[in-house]
Amino acid sequence: MKRLLILLPVLAAATLLGSSSTGLSAERVIGGTQIQVQQAPWAVSIRQSTSSGALLCTGSVLDSLHILTAGHCVFDENGNLAPIASFSVRAGISNFNSPLATDVEQDRSVSSFRIHPGYAYSPTASPDDVAVLALNEPLDLTGPAVQQAPLPSAGGAFPAGESVELAGFGRESSSGSSNGSLNELTATVDEQGDCGGFSNTVEPYDDAIALCAEGSNNSICSGDSGSGLVSTDASHTLVAVASAAPATCDPSSHGIYVYVGAPEILSFIQGNNSPSTAPRINSTTYVDLFAQPPIRVGTHVTCESGNWDNTPTLTYAFIDSEHDKVLQQSSSGSLVLNAQTVGAKIACRAIATNAGGTAVLETTSTSAVGVAAKLGIEHIAAVTGKRGRRTAVKVWLDPGVSVIGKYGVCIKPPKKVAPEACASRRVSQGGGRVPFAISLKISSKAPVGAAKLAISAIAGASHGQTTAVLHVTK
Repeated sequence: MKRLLILLPVLAAATLLGSSSTGLSAERVIGGTQIQVQQAPWAVSIRQSTSSGALLCTGSVLDSLHILTAGHCVFDENGNLAPIASFSVRAGISNFNSPLATDVEQDRSVSSFRIHPGYAYSPTASPDDVAVLALNEPLDLTGPAVQQAPLPSAGGAFPAGESVELAGFGRESSSGSSNGSLNELTATVDEQGDCGGFSNTVEPYDDAIALCAEGSNNSICSGDSGSGLVSTDASHTLVAVASAAPATCDPSSHGIYVYVGAPEILSFIQGNNSPSTAPRINSTTYVDLFAQPPIRVGTHVTCESGNWDNTPTLTYAFIDSEHDKVLQQSSSGSLVLNAQTVGAKIACRAIATNAGGTAVLETTSTSAVGVAAKLGIEHIAAVTGKRGRRTAVKVWLDPGVSVIGKYGVCIKPPKKVAPEACASRRVSQGGGRVPFAISLKISSKAPVGAAKLAISAIAGASHGQTTAVLHVTK
């Protein structure tokens, strides 16, 4: 789970932006499509000049004076903060080597940058990998080649399963250098905390502020760092920022992105340099699902979680993992399986929330839920009762498993003997035999002799029936 990965490389060869550049080419970004900037007018090329060439990233226009990119893009090849003067931003271009006739190029220098306070540079993936660049003069956003990408609203649902797209100036193949062209990828957001087969140190430990997405036979690669992952609807709202991917950039691989919708991230982007820190998982964080086997209708299952960082509030969702359906979500961490859960495999998802965001941690699933067990009713000895008097019938229920909920017993004598009598109670802690004493009022005209008592009982979802004998005397 904690294997390391390689950051999306931003190192470019010294000749990438020099005279040996080949300009536009028939080659496409890995599995993607070459596009004109009017199709993704928020996308800009970011260059950091170095003594040996340039480091390249992609960014998104937030407004006329600010660009969103990855945090690692403002560090040099030695892991030090790069000088402000080394940065330049080029907007309104479809190719940073050879702009098209339809491009409306706008070049800007950078006056300052802000890095998320939670980000620490590392040659491996790190959380909070975002930075905001401030430009020395505003961009012109009145034309179709340069437009801002809108930010999401705070507190939105995690975008699991959503279709997204990305436009970046990264490599078009897993080897060599970028040809400078802008290319578009499509992808699907993974479930929160999931990153396919891509093991890394960000997912699932930081899933409140990070997400993974899988390309459909495509991949982000070197130079796509900082690209905006946006919604596919007409708004093209920012969903996330490209942070890391497998070094081989394999098509259909999963990439790691910083989740813009997390309050910890969104608040920083909007100008807060001390945003609330979202819940984090550490090596001692746990979530456990408890149930006494066999798992079947009537079984009481409980869920517990703890040792989270940043003092979140916990709620628990019980999941039918066979159908990806939430059965119940509450703060109690308690569920009694009902008839609708037959065949389901139950998992518990701990949901940890604070002002910085929401993290999740889920258990493995149980075996499939079976039908309710037949309720055991222990043998009832014959009872004697006098006409016109009351007599007690003792009934012991034995559910066989830890069943909580409503327990009840009804005794139905022949009509001429006595009226039906019932008793019930709620049991909050299952396990063991449960006794009942049912009082029968025998009719003053009841026939003398033996009478058959029909006895039915319930314990949660379990049912049982038996009979007993009442001897009526004068």
